[in-house]
Amino acid sequence: MTAAKLLGVFALTSLFSVVTAGCAVETDDEEEMVDESEDRLLAGRRLSPSEVASHLRAAGFPENTIGKMVCTAKYESSFYERASNKNRNGSMDRGLFQINSIHLGGTRGCPSKGNAEALWNPETNTKCALAIYNMQGIRAWYGYRKHKTECDNYAAPGSAPISTGNGNDTGASSSEPDDGGEGGCWSGTLQDMVDARTCVQSKSNGVWFQCMEGGWYRGGDATSGKFGQCNGSYPL
Repeated sequence: MTAAKLLGVFALTSLFSVVTAGCAVETDDEEEMVDESEDRLLAGRRLSPSEVASHLRAAGFPENTIGKMVCTAKYESSFYERASNKNRNGSMDRGLFQINSIHLGGTRGCPSKGNAEALWNPETNTKCALAIYNMQGIRAWYGYRKHKTECDNYAAPGSAPISTGNGNDTGASSSEPDDGGEGGCWSGTLQDMVDARTCVQSKSNGVWFQCMEGGWYRGGDATSGKFGQCNGSYPL
């Protein structure tokens, strides 16, 4: 092969290397929930939208953000004060506004690194959310970004008395009916809350899950799951 041809091949190879080096493998958004999963748990007391609004106002959020942030909490935690989610990168989201563990000890206004349990308290969680909002804006929350149109038009609720609980309550809020202690679950497949013992076939993998106490449990079919007969059934 002549020197000219060798130079031509080398040039093409180099160009290919430069182009492919700039292409990254597409990955899923780390913040996105993976439908029904035992890694996501809705637990503790479920606040009313008015209680969430009260916490936001008490923390110092501007009034024109209250509706948007209440809507954000709806999609982040379904208003459960002890909601949690384990992300694929190993971090953990906690509480009403699903504060990521990266902010512990790293964001002024949030709890220290060894005090993650403090995020179960809605007051503490909302104050930390304000610190994040002041740094990054509302787009820091995936729940807002995914439901932007709805949240931008969400009417701000009036305030309600704030519970004096410490984040360890497990009963229903005064605005929610008592379900006998069997908490419902948020379904990523249905994009809605469902009652305990409901069975849902996950759109991500086709596997059936049954809801119980805010968590999803694998196994079963359209008629029954780990906890017996389905209270409701949602096949694909």
